[in-house]
Amino acid sequence: MTQNSSESGKGSRPQAALGREIKAGSFFTIGFGCIIGIGWIIILGEWLKAAGPLGSIIAFGAGAVVMMIIGLCYAELATMMPVTGGEVAYAYEIYGLKISYVIGWFLSLAYVTSVAFEAISGAWILNNLIGNFRGPLLYAIRGDAVYLGSLAFSLGGTLFLGFLNYRGLKEAAIFQNVTTYGIILIALFFIPAGLIIGKVGNLDPLFSQAGTGPIILGILTVFIVVPFMYSGFQVIPQVMEEKAQKTSLALAGKTIFYSIGSAGIFYVLVILSASIVSPWKDMVGKDLPTAAAFEAAFNSNLVARIILLAGFLGIVTTWNSVFIAGSRVIFAFSRAHIIPSVFAKVHPRFGTPYVSVLFTGTVAGIGIMLGRSAILPIVNVAGGGYALAFIFTCLGVAKLRRTKPELARPYRAPGGIALPIVGFFFSILMVFLTIYQPYASSPGRFPMEWAFIIIWTLLGIVFWVLARKIRFQVSEKDRRELIFGHMAGAGEASEPKA
Repeated sequence: MTQNSSESGKGSRPQAALGREIKAGSFFTIGFGCIIGIGWIIILGEWLKAAGPLGSIIAFGAGAVVMMIIGLCYAELATMMPVTGGEVAYAYEIYGLKISYVIGWFLSLAYVTSVAFEAISGAWILNNLIGNFRGPLLYAIRGDAVYLGSLAFSLGGTLFLGFLNYRGLKEAAIFQNVTTYGIILIALFFIPAGLIIGKVGNLDPLFSQAGTGPIILGILTVFIVVPFMYSGFQVIPQVMEEKAQKTSLALAGKTIFYSIGSAGIFYVLVILSASIVSPWKDMVGKDLPTAAAFEAAFNSNLVARIILLAGFLGIVTTWNSVFIAGSRVIFAFSRAHIIPSVFAKVHPRFGTPYVSVLFTGTVAGIGIMLGRSAILPIVNVAGGGYALAFIFTCLGVAKLRRTKPELARPYRAPGGIALPIVGFFFSILMVFLTIYQPYASSPGRFPMEWAFIIIWTLLGIVFWVLARKIRFQVSEKDRRELIFGHMAGAGEASEPKA
């Protein structure tokens, strides 16, 4: 299937339709695989330094609860409006075109730059996993050395994932299933092993305390980074339109909740097992603290390499998921005539948004060539982009509960109006911390993150102005049909304004 004509009225425009290949299991692996990246290997030492093992567990446990609340809000909207674009479509339906554009614009920044970051991180982990393969030095940008072997791997991996997504989401989903379950199998090996041979005394002290400050400050320091560590579940709504016909909407929506909950269990068990298998204070300052702890405990470099393999698979799963999500946001914008329509083209054979896939890979490739020091500040901003979408998603659930209680909800989040309101306030806190924390970390200096936010905002304004003629080529009625397809005539939540 490549085109689906909606004939709801005169002047209707055909909606470019994507293939429907994703089953419930693949929804889970897309979400869980995107959440479980590489942080649990490379920055575990920072979490322990700030809060200690029990403090870190409390922070990640509390973070899982908060993110599951937000995830339930996503599940409700995703099953009400199972269309490509996720938050872009929800915001358009509830708030109108302008807010939809703002949310989607910063989401595209978050996803596309995350592709580049994962590619660069993958080369770094692989270099530690199999030995030095960096090759000769090519150039340096902002003090960051770029090597031929690392660059070739990062660009080649992005090209491979682009090829999978170009060919069809079925192939990309199969690849995601294999890599995600690979992580789970490895975790089932090293986590129980660590708990079995570990010593409770290695957990002392349970909390870390910086200076004379209270213990709670250390826990909050870890809690600040937790929302970003759980980000990735929102990739599921981006591909909800590509759900296999025999997979129920309610079950697909529940996988959002399951992926967050499973990630929370994974993080807590990793922190506990790594802290109990070896004195946790010995990990602080290590380059790869989780692998170092198990290597010391088992006196085996092989064990460390197995854990690094899990980390590498974590990078690959996130890499693939954000590639999928980034291309879908761009496709959704283009299909709605918000940006040039070329990005809405669907491959006649594979049923994929191939131009958006190619664009995502190309922009990410440019980012890869900039080097890690140029990419990291942009990726730090991604958490703010995600949290911005969280705000409007949670608020949107509360608004629709009040204004459109009669709309069909294949999955209804529990807790009444209180649940989305709680998620809304926590999301505001996340955005504030994302903006404030870079300045607090380097007082007196203008944070690079702020510079990227300003530049991306100005670029978004330019795109908005340049695309004015394109937007007004369709009526808002037709635009809604382009976004929602066969759902366009059912249960309009608001009357969007251009």
